[in-house]
Amino acid sequence: MTQRDVQDIGTVEPRAVARVVGRVVAVQVEPSDAPPAFTVRLEDRTGRLEAVFMGRREVPGITPGITLEVEGCVCATESLPRLYNPRYELAASA
Repeated sequence: MTQRDVQDIGTVEPRAVARVVGRVVAVQVEPSDAPPAFTVRLEDRTGRLEAVFMGRREVPGITPGITLEVEGCVCATESLPRLYNPRYELAASA
């Protein structure tokens, strides 16, 4: 995979590095009495995954509806594949 190769969310595999682009369909912020974490749910035409930004309660510019590119090591969970503290890039506005 070259640096700019993007794959479909539905093709990511646990313990592999993935770079995906998807639409933010939901964000979740942990309550103030829990350790800070900002979770973003992304989807494309092939699937969904979560990007979790540990130690943060917000990431400027990341809101539902935007297109986001993330890259990181995929962790397998019982629900959705998950990337912890991924590199990210907001898509250019049209």
